[in-house]
Amino acid sequence: MTKLVLRRRDFLSLTGATLAAAAGGLRAQAAGAPLNFGYQNTSWGAIGMIAQSQDMFKKAGADVAVHTFDSGKTTRDAMISGRIDIGVIGSTPFVVGAAKGELEAIGLALYGSKTLAVVVGLKSGINSLKDLKGKRVGSQLGSATDAVFQNKILPSVGLSKNDVQIVNVRFQNHISALASGSIDAFAGVEPFPSVAEVDKLGKVLTDYSPYDLQPIILAANKPVVDKNKDAVIAFMRGWLAAVKVYQDNRDEATAIVLKHFKDQGFSVTDKVIKLMLSKIDVTPDFGPQLKSYLTDEAKTLLAQNKIATMPNWDQRLNAGILAAARGKA
Repeated sequence: MTKLVLRRRDFLSLTGATLAAAAGGLRAQAAGAPLNFGYQNTSWGAIGMIAQSQDMFKKAGADVAVHTFDSGKTTRDAMISGRIDIGVIGSTPFVVGAAKGELEAIGLALYGSKTLAVVVGLKSGINSLKDLKGKRVGSQLGSATDAVFQNKILPSVGLSKNDVQIVNVRFQNHISALASGSIDAFAGVEPFPSVAEVDKLGKVLTDYSPYDLQPIILAANKPVVDKNKDAVIAFMRGWLAAVKVYQDNRDEATAIVLKHFKDQGFSVTDKVIKLMLSKIDVTPDFGPQLKSYLTDEAKTLLAQNKIATMPNWDQRLNAGILAAARGKA
């Protein structure tokens, strides 16, 4: 059986590192200091895992310190506080960061709609989204995954968050919560839906692709980009080298990501990682639909009083770093 529950000692160590990163353990980037880069320990961090494993940032001439987080929200919070310079975050945390802080997008990590899914226990009696009514659903509050579940997926079948019992559960704990019966379903991110499928602990009711584009943002603090542009461009060259490995050599990418999860204390199988990576659409460039998507996301957050102003996307989408890294600017 695939186990994605950390041993207590490893969990406390990893959690402590994450909290330290969010609460003050990391140094704000300054001239001559490394760029602090953060990604989450899910499928959304796959390109970061490849770049870190293969020293691709260093090979591209960038001095980068890598830190891992449990979600895009905690990554975003560390960025707003100035302790992380570049991070991989979902669209909801990015819009909040763009509105409340000085975050700007320097590229896309991937499109993640197929990496997100509503997963139900095999013995839960849930066979459709409507059957979620009254059920206990694990969801990491504040994440893009949760935002789409509450704002788009539930309303698509006439339900609201008040019709289900939403339990705030971290992504990494979704499988154990489902297996123990403390939740009936979860709204989660890969590799956890694939673990549920492979180990026959649950079934995917739906992925998010019918409901949401789910662009995953490679974001940076604007003051860092303005003051250390050359370093950020070098970082992007390393990122693009990792993208090339993912696109050209899937077996190597699978082996790297598998090793990463095992090094973090997880016991996962090659089959799970292959299934997970098959659901990732790695596209570094901003698509023509991105601005309208972010605008719609911001309108939802404005209506919920989670942000006070609409970000100026002409200022918050910086395509120049990617172009310079490719030698086109």
